[in-house]
Amino acid sequence: MAVKPERPEVQDEHPTIRFDLVDLETFLAVADLENFTLAARRLCISQPSVTSRIQRLEAMMRVPLLIRTTRSVHLSPHGVRLREEAEKVLRGMRLLIRDFHAEALSLRNRVVVAATPGIAAVVLPPLIRAFADRHPNIQLEVLDRQYEDVLASVDAGEADLAITSIDSGETRYDFHQLAQESMVLVLPSTHELANTEHLSLDLLVSYPLMTLERYKPIRDQLMTEAVKRELRLSSIRTVANLTTLLGMVDAGNGLAFLPESMAQINAKTRRSTLHVADISLTRNYGILRSRQTPLSSAAQSFAAFLQESYTEIVAKADEPNAL
Repeated sequence: MAVKPERPEVQDEHPTIRFDLVDLETFLAVADLENFTLAARRLCISQPSVTSRIQRLEAMMRVPLLIRTTRSVHLSPHGVRLREEAEKVLRGMRLLIRDFHAEALSLRNRVVVAATPGIAAVVLPPLIRAFADRHPNIQLEVLDRQYEDVLASVDAGEADLAITSIDSGETRYDFHQLAQESMVLVLPSTHELANTEHLSLDLLVSYPLMTLERYKPIRDQLMTEAVKRELRLSSIRTVANLTTLLGMVDAGNGLAFLPESMAQINAKTRRSTLHVADISLTRNYGILRSRQTPLSSAAQSFAAFLQESYTEIVAKADEPNAL
């Protein structure tokens, strides 16, 4: 009967690593101190644990790593090679861990705030400046988005919270009101209504009106009041962002309704603001956050700051030459 020749052992190009990093740390301690007892003291483990870890490494490597005599322990040629590579590996891992810890700390100290363009451009800057003075170690990042995208960023966890108004019927969020703002009319300073002392809704019938797209409840309220009073308002135009709306006002394309703080900050010398005396138009602004996700400590600090300081800081920003 013919005897089959033995197959030569095939070397695995990708051997499985069956030891832990603590085994390498133990090996390096023994290599450095050339003594199992001293290595055990440095690592705060027992000497048998040191012996077990070295044996596990040697079994995995399939070569002796240490040469032991009754009086000394020193590295074998294989042990010298392993020491060089192990030091590189552990040095790299320690640097990587340090970087990860720094990134984690940075994330813990970062707050992402979502806001619609008008709020991001007008309301947030003085708030961010004041918050940074009190909490220089917390970084605020602003997501400047349209209303639907503001909500989506909170839903997805991309933003920690949002500063916005909220439409009725939105029940999946926690909303903490910061301020209720009256809506005022913004018009060119040269407009014939600019110096009107008592502006009423009926005086607006002959003029084109404008709002931001987001202000549907305001448009609905205006049209409802007009119907009740048997007034025929012209159609109310809408635009997406504040800059375009103000440009339309400046060009004489219509009169715009804006929240009072936003209007005052953007009034400048060529624009005037007026209250419509016989109709109450308001919007509620506040902190919007997910009910599902708890706020980080940094986000909690910003929310607490807003609750304490929002009204005062926004009011100061409204003052002439405040910005």
